[in-house]
Parts: sequence; structure tokens; C-alpha cells
Amino acid sequence: MKKTFCLLLWLTLSPVVWEKSDRAATESSVLGATGAFFALYVADIEASTRWYSEKLGLKVVMQDPKRDKAAVTVLEGGGLIVELIQHDDAAPLSRAAEAKDNPLVHGMFKAGVIVDDFDKTLAAIKARNIPIVFGPFPARPNHRANAIIRDNAGNLIQVFGK
Repeated sequence: MKKTFCLLLWLTLSPVVWEKSDRAATESSVLGATGAFFALYVADIEASTRWYSEKLGLKVVMQDPKRDKAAVTVLEGGGLIVELIQHDDAAPLSRAAEAKDNPLVHGMFKAGVIVDDFDKTLAAIKARNIPIVFGPFPARPNHRANAIIRDNAGNLIQVFGK
């Protein structure tokens, strides 16, 4: 239900700004991924847009101002697509227990991205002062090299080597 609602919301909102972007890894993008997508409900869409632009080097490819209680921004770069939704009825994760019948809760548990060059990505993460909260962990048999970073709203993003 939650995923269907997000997809339907995104599809029904007419984009104000929509640009075709180079789907290949760009120099400014921190995450050179084969392909990944995640969507987040956020409390402050401008602050989250700035964080994903400045820290991960993603470019805004679509922005729709608030309409019917929701504003949407989609960012893309290096094979990653991130959809940010600020919805008036979404509750902070700390209030999720109170909102058990409400699918509109800020954040997620964790999202993951498989990157083309883990060492290069890790260096870029450190250079941009992105907090690494767990790891980095080296590759081992049956385990990819990985590290977990935190965005401006506290969401965890796990970065895996190929």
C-alpha cells in the first residue's frame, strides 16, 4: 500500500521541472552505481534536496511544488535516483507508533546502493564530510565491502562494492 501510494502520488503530480539527465556516472556524483532508487518522506524538502545535491552530487531532475498536501523533488546522478516527498500528513519516525494506520512516516530503515568503485566512493564520502556511521567493512568471502552513511535527516544508506 505504501509503495503504491508513493508511486501513484508521483505519477499524478505534473512535474514543473523535468530534465533528462545523463544516467551514467558523472564527475560530481559521489555514488557511481549500476542503478538504484529509493524514496523518502522528509520534513524539510529544501534541506534534504541541498544535502543530496551537495553531499552526493545528485542533480534535481524534477520538482513539483506543494499541491494536495505534497511537494515532490526527484534527484539523480551516478545511477542513483532519489525521490523526496514532503507531505503535510507525514509524521516523524519517532511518532510512528502513534501513526500505525498512517503509511506517511518520515524516512526508512535503510537503503542500499551498489557502486562501481568502492574505494573511490569511500574517498569521495570522506572528502565531502559525509558521516560514516558503520564501517567501512572490507570485502570477505560472501560479503561485499560496505559502509553505512547517514543523510541530513538521519536516514541510513549502505554503500556496497561490486
